[in-house]
Amino acid sequence: MSLFFKTRQLDGKTQVFDPVRKRFIILTPEEEVRQQILAYMVEHKNYPINYIAIEKKLVIAGKDRRFDIVIYNDQHQPSLLVECKRPEVALSQTTMEQAALYNLAIKAPYLVISNGRQHFVVSINFTDHSFNWLKDLPERNVLWPDRVTGC
Repeated sequence: MSLFFKTRQLDGKTQVFDPVRKRFIILTPEEEVRQQILAYMVEHKNYPINYIAIEKKLVIAGKDRRFDIVIYNDQHQPSLLVECKRPEVALSQTTMEQAALYNLAIKAPYLVISNGRQHFVVSINFTDHSFNWLKDLPERNVLWPDRVTGC
């Protein structure tokens, strides 16, 4: 049974249950993209839900910002940062620069941007300042090499 896409109507607005935040959230276009990515991570990539953080505050150049999704490893270090956009927002250089700016503070070795229609995944090497474009999110055993599947 899926943890995702349980919806309800409240005050004329559709809400979706977020299993990470454990509460109903108004289903905006960006939230739908976020929930689709979360479902893919948990149900298809088997990422453990208790290592996922959503919409947490970070401060960049003295300004409050919020990241969309961060996946942590067993040492509680950020491993993957996801920036979500509404489906009608084109993924561009500007979008990637925003995500990269957030990642300067977070320092996750994987960076993802998505508008639900298009997705870009980047592997970042902070030692030699290089990056590689990937076709998909990293496999579970890449982020948690010592963990067995099914937890």
